[in-house]
Amino acid sequence: MKILIVDDEMAALTKMKVLLGAFGECTLCTNSQQALQICAKAIESGRPFELITIDLHLGHADGNDLLDEINQLEIKHRAAPAKKLIITASGTKENLVKAFHKGCDGFIVKPVQRDALEQKMLAMGYVKKQTDPPPGTGPA
Repeated sequence: MKILIVDDEMAALTKMKVLLGAFGECTLCTNSQQALQICAKAIESGRPFELITIDLHLGHADGNDLLDEINQLEIKHRAAPAKKLIITASGTKENLVKAFHKGCDGFIVKPVQRDALEQKMLAMGYVKKQTDPPPGTGPA
């Protein structure tokens, strides 16, 4: 599974990559313009992202605006829509309602806890990718 993680804080990007790496191949970006360019290239290549996580506060940009722009990009190119997961420190009811009205599929409040994220991923239909056991630890 292809995952795009959008956050303007490097520590948050790194943590999300560690947490989501068990589910698929992660691409990181730090701003909305970069995210739109990466999404467009992925759609044009025929390999769109299946999951996009978006921080609501992206420096000078708003994550809800990015959510809208990605949705419009997918519609324009008739691409299968990615699941969108909002990750934010601003877990207000207003932010939650606004994000869902703009088409997000999930909402998690920072700091992200591994269990909460894994439960959300399972609820959205994603499972961890299978990993091969280290040599010498499997059946004989």
